[in-house]
Amino acid sequence: MASTTRRNFLALTAVALAGGSVAGCSIIGGAGDALTDSESSETVAPLDKSRTLVAYFSVPETVDPNNMTEDEENSTHVVDGKVLGNTQYLAQIIEERTGAEVFRIETAEDLPLDHGTLEDLALKQQETNARPKLKALIPNLEEYDTVFIGYPIWWYDLPMPMYTFLEQHDFSGKNIILFSVHGGSRLSGTDRTITEKLSDSSVIKNALTISRGDMGNAEAQVSDWLDSLGQ
Repeated sequence: MASTTRRNFLALTAVALAGGSVAGCSIIGGAGDALTDSESSETVAPLDKSRTLVAYFSVPETVDPNNMTEDEENSTHVVDGKVLGNTQYLAQIIEERTGAEVFRIETAEDLPLDHGTLEDLALKQQETNARPKLKALIPNLEEYDTVFIGYPIWWYDLPMPMYTFLEQHDFSGKNIILFSVHGGSRLSGTDRTITEKLSDSSVIKNALTISRGDMGNAEAQVSDWLDSLGQ
């Protein structure tokens, strides 16, 4: 009953945020086209690519580029016939632009690719404040000065595996740069959550968030954002 009540509340909230769109029931909200949640033009020192890491969490709901459902299309972007998760695609663009190393955040137990099943699991984990076990931690985090952290917005929050990731690494003294994909709720306060959790690091205020419906323009948006960071 508690789950149903919360689901109904979140769905109604999503409809209000998305102007009545039924897509608001998605784990990543309704449609939208925001670029950033910050008015800051904060820049960072030029990056040393050997000291820069891009860590991201992404769950594409299919690996088949053909005959996708609407939910599968919403979670993916196809590049040269290869299916990438939306956040994975942003991470790839940042990698290509900065020359940074890349680390994919994955759960120890494979997540379901069926949208409804994944949606239910994501909500259950959030309601129970779960900390899903990760497949691996960053083995050499001490070698990096700057870490880009990327994630989708699920149920107006970080996916719960991201909490595991943040709590099981020591980011003290590092520069943290955030990027995300949303479905209408923008950063949804996740930048503040991460800033509070990583209080011993420097979280850059100029975070990037791109709508899942705007992936076709993501390369230009990421490039403009990196320019705004001084990169």
